[in-house]
Amino acid sequence: MVRRPTETSNGKDEPDLPPNIFVIGLLHDLNRGGYSWRAWGAFWHASWIRSMQIFGLNDELRASWLRFTVAGVIGIVLAGVAVFRGFGSTDAIWFLVTSLLGWGVLMFDLALHLGLMVNLESGELQRSLGWPNRLTELRGLAAVWVAWGAHWASDGAYVPLVLVFGLAAFTDLLDGWLARRRHASTRWGRLYDPFMDGLFFSVAAVSLAVIGILPQWLAALVTLRYAFPIVGGLTFLLIRRRTLRVRHTPWGRASSAGIALTVFAAAAAAALGLPFQEIAPAFYAAVGITALGAFVTILVKGIEQI
Repeated sequence: MVRRPTETSNGKDEPDLPPNIFVIGLLHDLNRGGYSWRAWGAFWHASWIRSMQIFGLNDELRASWLRFTVAGVIGIVLAGVAVFRGFGSTDAIWFLVTSLLGWGVLMFDLALHLGLMVNLESGELQRSLGWPNRLTELRGLAAVWVAWGAHWASDGAYVPLVLVFGLAAFTDLLDGWLARRRHASTRWGRLYDPFMDGLFFSVAAVSLAVIGILPQWLAALVTLRYAFPIVGGLTFLLIRRRTLRVRHTPWGRASSAGIALTVFAAAAAAALGLPFQEIAPAFYAAVGITALGAFVTILVKGIEQI
């Protein structure tokens, strides 16, 4: 669906994700090459050339990416100073190393995919990243920080963990709201928003399981819940050689909400010294039931597109 700029939305519309003709063409070339090493090399080479062309030809979008990259580095350095004051030089150094490395990976990947900054309503390439996409990217950085928050929480310092969860919740709620309100939904946001959710909640669940706040089986279930559609989607791309119609579903939203509530509640209870284990079975049941519904929905939706 491509909506003209003069048309309005009721706030609940979710524009369809149009097919990526360039990617589809590369997938067909890859198939004709028998998925050989040479075919894969040609695939990645063509993808790299395309990415560099878009990066080099769009001055405003590239400048927006550069400003955001530099702002992220400054924010990480300031956070590192706070870590140094609170936890000493060793933790501060490793915090800076892991944060800058994670931010570098995120921003390098974003640079390669600036061509996905296409507005789903107008069909035009955006001139800047836009705040919805910036907030989504910050959730990826929060995935690095939540592991550090859990590390410090194991020593009784829960404030950093609570702050990171607050950052993740803020970005998760605000990015979608802004995208809908400003009609700024992009192909990149549609693809990466669920990926960043999965990255953050998987790392959060595993980190909390490591320090004994959540059971290990729940961390494994959360990780599987988010890895399943990613692996399935990539498999679909390679086998069927066409892009997926990525859309939010009621079961998917319910599953993410159940996971978020469980992870947040467990961390908050630990920070406040409350007996979470007495009500934990209800949260775990909600995660299990909604995850099962999400799995079934993903399978059904995938089969419909075959």
